Amino acid sequence: MAEDKSRSETKSKKSASGGVTFKCRLCEKQKPISEMKVITRFRPVIVICRDCEKGIQ
Repeated sequence: MAEDKSRSETKSKKSASGGVTFKCRLCEKQKPISEMKVITRFRPVIVICRDCEKGIQ
């Protein structure tokens, strides 16, 4: 029973922190995955945030 309680606490901490985050290669800020864009016109492909994508167009 103690294990179940610790598992539920861990899950709540993950959801409270916002889920999966990535670091933008340009501004180097941690952003949620929903705000990240994959830019395929460059080689190698880069993953940047929406804000930085607007600046490189």
